[in-house]
Amino acid sequence: MPHQSDLDVDAQLAAAMAAESPLPPTPLGRNPLKRPRTNDDDDSQNEDDDGDLLTSIAPSRPSGDATANANRNVLVFAKQFATHKRLRPTQISEVETFAADPIATRQIKMYTVMLAIEGRLEAMRTATADFKVSASLNKNLQRLALGILVSPQLAAYKGSIPTKILMDILKKRRFDLPVGIEFIASDWATVKSRAEYQLTQLVASIKDADPKKHKNIFALGQRFVRDTDTTLTTPLCARIALMRKYYTLYPGDIFWDKLDIRLAWMRENSKGDAAKQTKMFKVILNDDRDAHGIRADYTMPDDAVVDEWQAEVDTVVDHDNTALA
Repeated sequence: MPHQSDLDVDAQLAAAMAAESPLPPTPLGRNPLKRPRTNDDDDSQNEDDDGDLLTSIAPSRPSGDATANANRNVLVFAKQFATHKRLRPTQISEVETFAADPIATRQIKMYTVMLAIEGRLEAMRTATADFKVSASLNKNLQRLALGILVSPQLAAYKGSIPTKILMDILKKRRFDLPVGIEFIASDWATVKSRAEYQLTQLVASIKDADPKKHKNIFALGQRFVRDTDTTLTTPLCARIALMRKYYTLYPGDIFWDKLDIRLAWMRENSKGDAAKQTKMFKVILNDDRDAHGIRADYTMPDDAVVDEWQAEVDTVVDHDNTALA
């Protein structure tokens, strides 16, 4: 016998692995992929097993009675299948009648039934009571609105950005929202309207809090996070310092517009570089600390870390900012 090298063995084994294994011989007429039935099989587990039923209309032998045989096969199959699916006797009769109908008649019947079902579904939707925002959902919307407005990642305070962020989080968190409500335009509009209301109310309350009454940025920051789940951090203090600066410059209705313009300018000029934006906010924070209060009276929360909930809000805010960039 010729000597085999390692390469020959490799090739031999590779060929063996690649070869298809033939199926073992099976008794005539039995499906080789189907397990043989045993006495332990439970008939109740095979209610929908159509293996013993006619799975198709058997073709008739070519003869003068071909049409009659075909029609008879259709009726036999229709009754057998309807019985197997445990339809009521009246329903079985309807199936037999349907099977015997001409094709055009069957198409008309199917279309008519579809319209009837559509009408019933529409009646059910009409009968359903109008959706109302629950007290629990309203509380969660307020909580989300607060978390978004105090997020140091927020790109703009006015316009659609805060609302979009809130609705994105709401779709993920759900709370007690009914399943599929976002696909019902009128109900989803109700939820969105309440979300916008909460944001508007909070924006107004933040603006009405006169920052001149606070001696330092730390005290002002505590005022901002007092009713939220947010931890006061140095980046948030820097954002609040920017608010104070622009509220002092533009105390009227254009305050939020001017603030958003400044934020957009900072993003544009930093070209989205987080390090450059941090440097700009650091300058603003230092100016605020020099102008308000005594530095020795407080310590900046440099080591503070936001909790898991606010971190999730900040992540969504940052993601939406990136999508808008």
